[in-house]
Amino acid sequence: MPTTELTLRTVRTILRPVTAEDAATLAAIRRSREVSRWWHAPDAGFPMADAAFPTDTLFAIELSGAHDIGPDGAVIGMIQACEGDDPEYALAAIDVFLAGSVHRRGLGREVVAAILRWLVEVRGHHRVTIDPALDNVAAIACYRACGFVPVGVLHQYERDTDGRGWHDNLLMEYVAPA
Repeated sequence: MPTTELTLRTVRTILRPVTAEDAATLAAIRRSREVSRWWHAPDAGFPMADAAFPTDTLFAIELSGAHDIGPDGAVIGMIQACEGDDPEYALAAIDVFLAGSVHRRGLGREVVAAILRWLVEVRGHHRVTIDPALDNVAAIACYRACGFVPVGVLHQYERDTDGRGWHDNLLMEYVAPA
C-alpha cells in the first residue's frame, strides 16, 4: 500500500490506512447479514491481504462527528482504491463496504466521493471504475449520485457468496471532466 500516512476526511468520517487492529471489526462487518449478501467471507490475512496490487490503498472508515449514527472512532467499513501503474492505461477502481447499521444515511456517498476526489485531484486519474452486483440497487444508486454511469453488464462475472453459482455485475465508470 503506497500511502501509509494518508488520511482523508469527510463531514462525518475519517478515512485512514487500515491496520492489523482493524481486522476483527472489519471481518465482523463483512460477515454480517447485510454485507455478506454482497461480499464473500474474509480470507486468511484479511484485511491486509485484500490489497491485490502494491499500488492498492485500503482505508478504514471511522465515524467522526456523526454522533447521531455512532461514537467517534467507531470503524464502520472499508474502502479500497486500486490503481494501475501502467501509464498507457487508465486504471483506477474502488470497492467499498459499510456496516448495515449505517446503511441509507448518505455515508456511502460521502466516502465514495472522497476517494473519487482523491483519485482524480491528487493521484491524477481521469477515469475510475466500480462494479457492483447488478441487483445491488442501493449501491448502484449511491455510485450514480457520485457521478458514475453504467457502461455495461458483466455477465456471470462474480461467484455468488453461497458458492453455488454466478451473478451479473454492472460496470460503472466516472470520467473526470476535461
